[in-house]
Amino acid sequence: MSLGLSSRPARDPLIGATVGGRFKVEELIGQGGMGKVYRARHLALDRLVCLKMLKPALLEDPTVVGRFEREAMAASRLNHPNSIQVLDFGRNEADGALYLVMEYVQGKDLRGVLRDEWPVPEERLCRIMAQVLAALGEAHAHHVIHRDLKPENIMVEQRRDHPDFVKVLDFGIAKILDSDLPGLTRADVVCGTPQYMAPEQATGGKLDARCDLYAVGIMLYQMVTSELPFDGDSSMDVLTRQVHEPPVPPRKRQPGAPISERMESLILHVLSKDPARRPQSAEEFRQLLLAVPHGNDAAGKAERATHDPRPGVATQAQGSSQRAQTRAKAAGGARKRLIPSSAIAGAAAVALLAGLALRWRRSNRDRPILGMSAVAMPGSGDAARARELVRSAAQREAASDHGAARDLLLQAIEADPENAEAHYRLGGLFRGSQPEKARQEYAAAKRLDAAKYGDSVDAILKSP
Repeated sequence: MSLGLSSRPARDPLIGATVGGRFKVEELIGQGGMGKVYRARHLALDRLVCLKMLKPALLEDPTVVGRFEREAMAASRLNHPNSIQVLDFGRNEADGALYLVMEYVQGKDLRGVLRDEWPVPEERLCRIMAQVLAALGEAHAHHVIHRDLKPENIMVEQRRDHPDFVKVLDFGIAKILDSDLPGLTRADVVCGTPQYMAPEQATGGKLDARCDLYAVGIMLYQMVTSELPFDGDSSMDVLTRQVHEPPVPPRKRQPGAPISERMESLILHVLSKDPARRPQSAEEFRQLLLAVPHGNDAAGKAERATHDPRPGVATQAQGSSQRAQTRAKAAGGARKRLIPSSAIAGAAAVALLAGLALRWRRSNRDRPILGMSAVAMPGSGDAARARELVRSAAQREAASDHGAARDLLLQAIEADPENAEAHYRLGGLFRGSQPEKARQEYAAAKRLDAAKYGDSVDAILKSP
């Protein structure tokens, strides 16, 4: 299969076709278990749109069709600038295929931000995730919970007048709490992505909006540490950890990263196993998140005032000053910091996080970072685990479960970025949908094991 730009579009039979009499398909941009996603053009408005087509083989499955319809219904309820806008929904007259038309977002998903730009300064991260929570607040007000929030479903768009503008995507398994539609899943069936599931979701319990807040907490943890708090070799392993294990505090997981005490405390608060101990609404969570950088600034100003040598500058009470000096001595002469009394109310410990992030990046230029392609997670290197994941991926691929195979291979690369076979197999899975990523994976395989993969990769990349 060719990876050349000029010949790729012709490989999909829908490229160039018109769906619903109004939407001309231009390019395949993704695919999953339920169908394919295309970039298309609204002919009457000359506007780019995102077109999701349900797989023809699934049209006879009422559960899948119902889920597709539910996505349209859930998203159509939402009228928030940070939620993806549904423009149309229907059946294609030519073949009866179901389609969903959404606005086209030109940006990078949050996984890409993590891959390419980590560590992300906390102030920027708070702005991004506050928009996610604003969109969730609107959805929850309309009795819609997402249930599958993850970095791939958060798009970040750079607009001229609004950098880091967020869109929340994919309400494909959204639960409409007041819907009179027949249930598509029983109460004890687990839906979602294990690494981002709340404990009550992992056990098939009754869900409410707080499971979405937990997923945002997982993403925050991942964005500040570059690692997931709970992961494993199998979905069951991950779900078990979600239910029973406390998360390792972010600053312990990634000691060198610029993570403030306020951010760490908020994340641990949101990741409480008991929903009653988390923030109780998206708006409450949003306000706590937006307070993090302000609290850090306040702590920095208080620290500078406390230690300002100029006469006439107000300082803290003598007892507080002595406590600060004691903590500084205990740290071996390190720079003095004020410790907050709680995560939610109180001063934070770290100031000038953007500067810390810059210094961290400069001092760790060669350190591998979590991501796709030939990029690895800090601290990774579990070669044995990676080999086992590759074997599992091969079994899934043989069973035509390409989505599961891809996820296993990505985990293998995160565990051991030097596993050439994982890169090579991932390149094969990306060839049909994401040729540029396929090219990167093939190149990584050739670089890591030229004797085994060099000739094969050269032949693939040169094939017409």
